[in-house]
Amino acid sequence: MEKSIGVVEFRSIAVGIAAVDRIVKASEVRIMDARTICAGKYYIIFAGNVSAVKNSISIIHQEIDTFIIDSVVIPNVYQKIFAGINGTSEVAELKSIGIIETLTAPSIIWAADAAIKATEVDIVEIRIARALGGKNICIINGELSSVTESIKAGIEYPESKDFLVDYEVIAAPHQDLYRAVM
Repeated sequence: MEKSIGVVEFRSIAVGIAAVDRIVKASEVRIMDARTICAGKYYIIFAGNVSAVKNSISIIHQEIDTFIIDSVVIPNVYQKIFAGINGTSEVAELKSIGIIETLTAPSIIWAADAAIKATEVDIVEIRIARALGGKNICIINGELSSVTESIKAGIEYPESKDFLVDYEVIAAPHQDLYRAVM
């Protein structure tokens, strides 16, 4: 089981595709997802032990740094992140909802991980730049106080990098909203 993930986003599709090969040759990591996204960008999510992921990110920065928009290494990633990325999250009880919207794939993955590490919340979905005009969203669910605290923790990285678009906390959403987002 992977303990760490790396996420990198490129401004060039060709460079991004070539980076997949560089990443897996640099260290023993597994590519979880790699694809083009809106606005002509390319992102890669890969997993492995912390040192392998850090090494692959380091190699990419050394070789093609000028094409990187954003990158993160998330050590000790919560397993809920994988379900959120794959769209297989299970939400036991519908409560308050929090939404984080960012400009980069790395920043939304970081935000989601920070949010679920901060308090007891569920990841509803992590959607990366597909059919979103290049933006990314993370939706969480939980008690209002937990969602509020998790959103605060989740927005720190994207806000510090100027990648935060917006965030919302919705207390006791109407049932129609649940159907729309879940």
